[in-house]
Amino acid sequence: MMDQPKEVIDPIETMQDLLVRIWSEMCRLYEVNASLPDLSLIFEQVQLSDSCIAAEKILVNLLLEIMESVGRFSPFYRQPPRAFGVMSYRNPQTRRVEWILAPEAHRRWEMALSKLEWLLGQYGGIFRALVLVEGLMVRSTPNDPQVVAYCRCEPPHAIQLKRSLVKKGEIICDSCKQPYEMHEISAR
Repeated sequence: MMDQPKEVIDPIETMQDLLVRIWSEMCRLYEVNASLPDLSLIFEQVQLSDSCIAAEKILVNLLLEIMESVGRFSPFYRQPPRAFGVMSYRNPQTRRVEWILAPEAHRRWEMALSKLEWLLGQYGGIFRALVLVEGLMVRSTPNDPQVVAYCRCEPPHAIQLKRSLVKKGEIICDSCKQPYEMHEISAR
C-alpha cells in the first residue's frame, strides 16, 4: 500500500491568507475600512530568530496600523492604545519604549498568535528572505528587470526579485543550503 503524499503548503501564500484573515477580523472589530498594510510595515522591527516574539510583534504592528486607520467619527477614535490591545513598556536592555501586546490581547488573539508562531517557526528562513527582498525591492532601480530564482530543493522554492539583487550576493535556501539561481521573466 502506497503512502498518501503529505499536503504541500506554500508558506508565503499561507502567511498572506493568515494576515488577511487577521486584518479582516481587526477591521471588523474596530470598525475600520483599510487595506492590509505592506509587508515592510507588518514585519517592521520583527526579529525572526524567536517565532513566539516575532508573532507577537507582527500582531502589535497590525494593531498599531489599525489604530492609525480609525476614522474621526468612530467610537474608537479617542480610545487609548490599551483598548486596541497594545501597551508600552521600557525595554530594560535598550532603555527604549516599545509596544507589546496587553494580556487581554494575548487571550483575544491566541489562535492567530499560535498560527503565526507555527508558520514563522517552520519557515523562518523563507520569511527572512521575503522581508530582505521586499526591503531591497523598494530601493532598487525602476529599469532593473524582474527574475525568478530557484533553489535546488525538490520541488524547488522560487523567489521573484530584481536581477541586481540576485547579482549583488548569493541568496541561500534554508532547506537545501544551495544558492538560488536566476531565470529571466519574459516581458508582458
